[in-house]
Amino acid sequence: MDYSVLIVAAGRGERMGLGYNKVFYKLKEGTTILDTTMELFMKDPRCKQIVIVTNQNEMTLAMKKREIGRIVHVAGGETRQASVRNGLMAITEEVVLIHDGARPWCPMKCVDDLLEAMKTEDAAILGVPVKDTIKEVENGYIVKTVERTRLVQAQTPQAFKTSLITEACKRAYIAGIKVTDDAQMVETYTKARVKIIEGSYSNIKITTQEDLKLPK
Repeated sequence: MDYSVLIVAAGRGERMGLGYNKVFYKLKEGTTILDTTMELFMKDPRCKQIVIVTNQNEMTLAMKKREIGRIVHVAGGETRQASVRNGLMAITEEVVLIHDGARPWCPMKCVDDLLEAMKTEDAAILGVPVKDTIKEVENGYIVKTVERTRLVQAQTPQAFKTSLITEACKRAYIAGIKVTDDAQMVETYTKARVKIIEGSYSNIKITTQEDLKLPK
């Protein structure tokens, strides 16, 4: 199945404490986080279009790799949600995978499984079972222990029919709703069900310096 990927890389990464966008941090392999994230899709012949959403003043850094017609650069917005909305305007394929630029270690199997699901689904996301006990807290005190057997930790990529996520994103924008991931817009503003596909614990999002020390 052919698809476009929308890589969101316009964040500031303040929790990394680098003073610059964390996706341009060089990993031990010598490549940046963003380059490593892109490599998965660059090698996949099913990926017909790579849309990278970055801050406007960082586009030259993101434009090192060129494949005319395949890689598109789009200016990011004030929030991740706004950046996704901007990026969706450039998508050309009927199926889009939306991926965090700071998740460089997603296994290809996860992409394969998502695309397999999209043969019959309108939306599918990666998720891994929550390992820790989760407590609901109010004013510094535990209210209850949440039953974790029904909980999953959402990951990206998240796969959608392009028309579906574009419409959901438009409705979320009009309503002024703020979401924490893209699937939430589909959950809130459409009748489509979102399929959960088993992700990988190695598919972490690099948020702090500690994340760089974790084994892949």
